[in-house]
Amino acid sequence: MNIQKKRFVVYFLFILFGLSLAFLFLRDKNPAANSVASEVIIKKDSIVTVSFLSEFLNIETNNESFVSAEKALSGKRSCKLSNDVEFGISVSKLLKDIPTFNNLKNISIKLNTFFGNENPEALYVLSIDDAKGKNIFWDGKPILYSNSNDWTESTIDFVVPAEFLNPDNKIVVYPWNRNKKLFYVDDITVDFIGTAIYNDGSKNQSEKTNVFLDFETEAGLSGADNVKETTAHSGKMACDLSGGKEYGPVLNKKLNEFGSSFPKIVSLSMWVYPLTDNPNTVLVASVINSKNETVYWEGKSTENKPFPKNTWTKINALFKLPIEKFNAEDVLGISVWNKGKTDVIVDDVEIVYGEGAERRGEESKVDPISIYEKRFVAEKNKPPFQTIYFEKQEAGKELTDFSSDNFFIAGNFNNDANGIDEILCIGKSKQAMYAYDLSIKAFKKIWENKNAGDQLWDKDNFYMSSIRNGKTSIIIQPKNKSIAQVLNFDGKNWNSIGEQKVIPTPVYTNPVCEYSGNFTAGKNQILKLDRSWRFDLKLIENDVILGSVDFKDYPNDYNPKYYEFVKLIPGNFLSSKQTSLLVVMCNCGDVNFSGLECKQIEDLPYLPNSVQLYSIEKEKGFTQISQINADLPTGRQVKK
Repeated sequence: MNIQKKRFVVYFLFILFGLSLAFLFLRDKNPAANSVASEVIIKKDSIVTVSFLSEFLNIETNNESFVSAEKALSGKRSCKLSNDVEFGISVSKLLKDIPTFNNLKNISIKLNTFFGNENPEALYVLSIDDAKGKNIFWDGKPILYSNSNDWTESTIDFVVPAEFLNPDNKIVVYPWNRNKKLFYVDDITVDFIGTAIYNDGSKNQSEKTNVFLDFETEAGLSGADNVKETTAHSGKMACDLSGGKEYGPVLNKKLNEFGSSFPKIVSLSMWVYPLTDNPNTVLVASVINSKNETVYWEGKSTENKPFPKNTWTKINALFKLPIEKFNAEDVLGISVWNKGKTDVIVDDVEIVYGEGAERRGEESKVDPISIYEKRFVAEKNKPPFQTIYFEKQEAGKELTDFSSDNFFIAGNFNNDANGIDEILCIGKSKQAMYAYDLSIKAFKKIWENKNAGDQLWDKDNFYMSSIRNGKTSIIIQPKNKSIAQVLNFDGKNWNSIGEQKVIPTPVYTNPVCEYSGNFTAGKNQILKLDRSWRFDLKLIENDVILGSVDFKDYPNDYNPKYYEFVKLIPGNFLSSKQTSLLVVMCNCGDVNFSGLECKQIEDLPYLPNSVQLYSIEKEKGFTQISQINADLPTGRQVKK
């Protein structure tokens, strides 16, 4: 290599080295250039996780029976769960009403709770029903307990299995007070979360309706000079309005960004951290027209509310927007105003534009509590029906041998002067009869057949009862025979008094059964149980539906309507004038259980097989039934 070429290579290397030093120097001086390397850049057509739909419930506009004014995190009312209230406020959505429901993955519930001194061990429930109303998926997650004697925020997440994403399926989420203890729930946010394809030209629809400002970025905000690294509710950044600063950032949206229909409601929440006492910080929604005139303004202030110093406290607001006053070019702004000019930090502002879709189906004519407040004029056999409660009675321990696999007949077999019924239990290997002893409030065994091979009491025989001169007889027809034996009880044994021909008819025709009795004392009535799609028990008198029946005072979660297989045995066990209801219930382990017959009984630890005795409440039940029956006009007959 000649001397000139050597010089050229040396000069070229010096120039290249100098350019490299200059590039590194300029990059260090330019933070924006540096940040590009650390930012997460979402490329077009990438899969991202977004909120398809968000529901915010602050209970202020709700009129259901669980609403209470005793405690509230924001506003004046909350959802109160107690001994009389088992289920709280629910959010119900058809899958087809959720944008891009095919990509739904999770449901996230953020809630605020206020507990007493006892952990209710309550659950938040996700339930999915098909188009016919049959439950096809159920999941319950524990609600986090805190004994702080203050409102506590927590989050519960559910995974939605992909196989249930049918457009006609319905998703319901609600709190379940399974132990019927006292606690309160307020300011619930339900987010339906899934995946979407990111596209620069068309943002996900949720960005138009749901916005969460954690101030970690200033994107989309104006007037964000006060956003800095400081004490934060989440992340590192927050809006610091100390030192007399009056205004925080503003998020502006033109109304035409929401499409052809303007949002009628905007729901807001913000976390506030006062550095001094008595803050007066306002969460504001305003609308400014093209002439820079304010055509709407509304705010929610922390003034005169419990916002303790050096503590994060949440404020919620819901504003109804007068959309008839707005034009498409008007700008809706959400902002923070430090009206009192006190030292305060705010963070995590959440905004939900618009309201939930209207419920499908016919609009309800009356809210549920109006029945009990006597503001409701009933129409014969048309809902809503009042709830008639059967109250649990003491039954003793003798019935622990009962099983829903047994056959039961109730009647006045002893023909006692008191008119009290006994109950005969016929099992595979033993048979016994029981009578209720009012002095000890329990059933006692008064007869038992110890002959396990007695063909007369074979469980596969056909049994029915017959009343003659006030005394109940048993008619037993052995299988594959047309002649039946008629038996009477003499106080110690069953004796044959003759034979007769009978036509077998099933006593239990689950899932639809009817049971007659004097359930409210002195009146002939029918209990009609329909389990074709869920437990639906109604009390009927003279072809009029008096109400829907439910149970109370049962232990733990052992409500009869929660079990898969139930037998109801009516009888005058406690009084000759009123029919009570013995309920034998279990869960079925059959793989193909249809609700009609159970071959393999399954005892679940959280819902054990059980036998319970119920009667309609005397004080409340009779009064309510008499009143509703007196007010009912004539009309169509009950369909049977």
